[in-house]
Amino acid sequence: MPLSRTRLARLALAGLAAFALLGAGAVGAPSRASVQDSARGRQFEELRERLNGRWVLAVPQASAQRTVDAAIERAVNAMNMIMRGVARPMLRDNTPINRSITFELRSVDAIHCRFDTGASYTTPLGGTRNGQTLDGDTLRVTQRYNDGGLEQVFEADQGTRWNVYRPLPDGRLRVDATTNGDMMPQPLRFSLTYRRAG
Repeated sequence: MPLSRTRLARLALAGLAAFALLGAGAVGAPSRASVQDSARGRQFEELRERLNGRWVLAVPQASAQRTVDAAIERAVNAMNMIMRGVARPMLRDNTPINRSITFELRSVDAIHCRFDTGASYTTPLGGTRNGQTLDGDTLRVTQRYNDGGLEQVFEADQGTRWNVYRPLPDGRLRVDATTNGDMMPQPLRFSLTYRRAG
């Protein structure tokens, strides 16, 4: 049975209305990229509020050195005797204690971190850039959001170092450091606490 003109008009209008609703939903729905950019922006603002500024070691230098030395001993004890003698001084030389750390969170694309040892790195949040160690060796530096804190990853030929900066409820900052390498059967792990300067 053929459809009347009235029935055809109603179907056509219903189809146009459905198409319009679908189209409006598609136009109004945020794209995956904009949702990710929005989340990245919120993470950046959270980190800027929590980390921006200069942080200084909250414990005496000698106490921090004992913490690092004990971590080095735990890491080298998993090695054979010959490797211990080689690894111990290398780990000591490559694990400086930063008396101060300065964060300048300029934008989502410019997270700047400067250590009192002279090393300085700038990357986008969640991005990786090539950099250099103080000795001139090439490394890849990544800085990313990590559960309310900032994670830095330094990748070099000899191994990888992770620093995770976690704001504490009392206003201090805990830095959890992990170093791992091909010749290390057990990673080097330690934590130091910092407080805001000033």
